Amino acid sequence: MGYGGHAETGAGRLFGAWLASGDVDDELILLNPGPACTSQRVKDALLRGDLCHREPEFGELLARIRTDLPRALGLTSHEALLVTGSGTSAMEMAVISSVREGREILVVDNGVYGDRLLRIARANGITAHAVRPDGDDLTRWTTPVDPEAVRAALAEHPGVDAVAVVHHETTTGLINPVKAIGEIVAGTDALLVVDAISATGNEDQDLGEIGADIVCGTANKGLHGQPGVSFVLCSPKAVERVQEVPERSLYLNAASYLKGQRSGNVPFTPAVQVCYALDEALQEYFEQGGFAGRTRLYRERAELVRSGFARLGLDVLVRPDLRSNSVTMLHLPDAVPYDRLHDELKRRGYVIYAGQGSLSSRFFRICTMGEIPWHRLEELEGALAASVSAARA
Repeated sequence: MGYGGHAETGAGRLFGAWLASGDVDDELILLNPGPACTSQRVKDALLRGDLCHREPEFGELLARIRTDLPRALGLTSHEALLVTGSGTSAMEMAVISSVREGREILVVDNGVYGDRLLRIARANGITAHAVRPDGDDLTRWTTPVDPEAVRAALAEHPGVDAVAVVHHETTTGLINPVKAIGEIVAGTDALLVVDAISATGNEDQDLGEIGADIVCGTANKGLHGQPGVSFVLCSPKAVERVQEVPERSLYLNAASYLKGQRSGNVPFTPAVQVCYALDEALQEYFEQGGFAGRTRLYRERAELVRSGFARLGLDVLVRPDLRSNSVTMLHLPDAVPYDRLHDELKRRGYVIYAGQGSLSSRFFRICTMGEIPWHRLEELEGALAASVSAARA
């Protein structure tokens, strides 16, 4: 598969030729929802010397990241567990490590990633219940779940040990009411598990205000790191819980990571160089104003590109008060196939992303995550206009 979820046909093979011909800018700008573009400083961190993960120097690097991640995300009472893998590995670790034997999980499902949480639970033999808005995919995936429906489901299923919700549902760029859901869950014995993979560092809601017991994140989105390392942040309540659940996985057992990382070690070989890059990305994050600075940047980016979309007559799928700061879902213009639009924009130095599931033939996504020069965002409107015209020709 190639960029944007379609087969590697024209665009993938032709990009090298386009680059060689000088027909694209000097850097391909990724407008997909991760992996994101990174700074040269973060890229350079990958070139540091080889290091054995059993040496004390790696223990120092690990300890620094484990300290900085909770501080960066407003979760200073939480403990960070680093796992080598994609964001889905963090999701799976969180789900299987939060539900005790014989207990159940309640999942808020209004998008592809809510559905993934359900699939993870069921694949690991955990009884899972779903709370969903009514309607077809288009309606469900653009509608936040009513927190009162979560309250009702908890009353209906007293065996629920954890409630899982996606903060920023990347399927459509929808923000879920995680704080209101957290207030409901706080009155129970259940843990609140938040998939914040597309929300860490770029969304207005301070994660520390949500009341989440477990927060999943990854390096390669709003934190501007490299793909390959993800993390689970655990509250004191969650730290107790992960040590009570059965071992459902060898590789993704949170209790093993907790024990090892507290002593400066890891249960399995980590992506050492990617950890270097994450450490550097976190230092950049703090230098650029931390949570306040990064979220302000993302708001300004969203305002810039969405004003351009409006001038081009492109309709945004999600209503304004529910939109994220980083992902915009747009209707495909009439008579413009996604693959053609993707290839024309890639020719001009931008990678966009297809809609998912049943929405893939009607919508596309533009994501402004990562280290993107401001002038490239200013130039996007013109590139998009030219690409739409060329795709129709």
